[in-house]
Amino acid sequence: MSTRQFTGNPSQVMVEQFAASGVKYVFYNSGSREATFFDALHAHPDVNGILALHEGPVAAMAGGYAQVQGDPALMVVHLGAGLAQSLGQLFNAWNGGLPVVVISFHGDTGSFADSVMLNIDHGFGPTYLSAPFTKAAWAVIEPEGLPEAIERAIQVATAAPTGPVHIAVYDRLLDAAPVTVDIIDSKVVPIGSGYAADADLVGIATALQAAERPMLYVGDGVFKSGASDAVTALADHYGAAVACASPDLVGVSIAHPLHCGPFGPASATVNPDCIVAIGVRHAGAGVPGDYAAFRSADHVFALGSDIANLQNIPALENGIVADEGKGITRLLEIARDEGGSGAFDGRRKSALEHAAVLRAARRAGLQPGGDHIVPGRVRPLVLLDAIETELTKIGGGIITSEQFAIQLECIEAVDGGGVNTHLRRPGESEGWGMAAAAGAKVAAPHTPVIGLVGDGSVYYADSVFWTAVAHGIPVLYIIPNNAAYGIVATLFAAAGGVMRETGQFAGVGLEGIDPLGLARSYGLDGERVNDESEVAGAISRGLAIVEDEGRPYVLDVRLPSGLPEGASAAEPFRLSDA
Repeated sequence: MSTRQFTGNPSQVMVEQFAASGVKYVFYNSGSREATFFDALHAHPDVNGILALHEGPVAAMAGGYAQVQGDPALMVVHLGAGLAQSLGQLFNAWNGGLPVVVISFHGDTGSFADSVMLNIDHGFGPTYLSAPFTKAAWAVIEPEGLPEAIERAIQVATAAPTGPVHIAVYDRLLDAAPVTVDIIDSKVVPIGSGYAADADLVGIATALQAAERPMLYVGDGVFKSGASDAVTALADHYGAAVACASPDLVGVSIAHPLHCGPFGPASATVNPDCIVAIGVRHAGAGVPGDYAAFRSADHVFALGSDIANLQNIPALENGIVADEGKGITRLLEIARDEGGSGAFDGRRKSALEHAAVLRAARRAGLQPGGDHIVPGRVRPLVLLDAIETELTKIGGGIITSEQFAIQLECIEAVDGGGVNTHLRRPGESEGWGMAAAAGAKVAAPHTPVIGLVGDGSVYYADSVFWTAVAHGIPVLYIIPNNAAYGIVATLFAAAGGVMRETGQFAGVGLEGIDPLGLARSYGLDGERVNDESEVAGAISRGLAIVEDEGRPYVLDVRLPSGLPEGASAAEPFRLSDA
């Protein structure tokens, strides 16, 4: 370990250690009690602050940054209230196992008055709020310990299984006199899990070779461990159907012809006799059917870096705790040593047919009107296909998504999986998409990034438009605007009741809001698209603007209503009616 002495106030110590640990960006919302910290951040030439106007977007931006390549993201929020404000999006980062380091500052509620403005009650410690959503948390009292605490936090966040961690710093510490510390001058190297035993991998290979309907069930541990190419090659070799654990779309590209989509429907169609779960944290709905997909398989295996990759998969023949990348690379070697892939042509054909049928059904479900054109509106598949085509034309890029109107599982199949990366919100807490797209662009500044954000999601965090303009983050925001909380309205209809009977749906209509006007009020240019013939051209123009001019741009694409067919938004209650 290389260290060097540094003398400065505790705030300067923190920022100096950020730089020494390879941190280039701090996502934050400023606060007055931490004035010396923000002064130190502003003054340091190698660490740049990126300001969001609410703590929710702070956490989502850090998460979007970490989601791209697994690099650690550092975020700072203001006191206990600010930490509380961030938790909806910290939930997403936790659910996705993203290496986000949360730093919050806290007042002393024990030495004198036990109620300090914007801090949580004195009966709870400063790390209490974050506990359900972090791997580990520490409170720092002594300024001399800051370098070690910061390095430890980054190390734990990036060690498999990756996930958020929290450092709570008492704000009184920031006012302390200068201290001399040892700055740890080395970038943290992520720690992975170990190797799988060859005997265990041979057992999986033997079962895959003998199976008639094998399926690879892929989770986010694949992408995080760098195993995507190896898992894709393994599926190609064995002619195995591929299914994904929501919300992962990148372990094996959702565009790959063998990809059958989400695990539940895929397993029901394929009826696999051998399932190999790789980097999966299987989840359900809290009902007996959560495990139904595994019941018909003769052989079930699981490989992952943590016990969480095994614990929700019943009847395991073998569960292997090991690094997914190392394990699948070796499994692929074993498979190829056993012979060529030609022996599996028959079941490969069957898997491709299953995948094609499932993909066609998803696409038909997304656009139930088929080829019927809706005047003044853009059908979902027209927009989805245009995004894929136009982004591919310029060499590919990243699509981050928080919306349900044009589900990414519905994209057309592409040999090899295509050149676009599809990153979906890693949890189900709304408000991720706007800031995550900006964070992804910060992580990949030389890669085109499209932020695909539904109109309902835009309104959770439209202030991110300001952040994108202020910091020159050139994201192309595309808003599939169906003027409704469409997914909620669909579930309201499925529940039956008065709304379904009357066709009047309450609490889901978003008509009369102008997202393009909102964007312009924050300084973004953009355009509204309501003619299908103009969609491809608008996307092409938008990509040229963000890539060539280096500024964000927005497309407000008007889709058919997100309400059930024939329904309308109920008239909302007005106070004057009481």
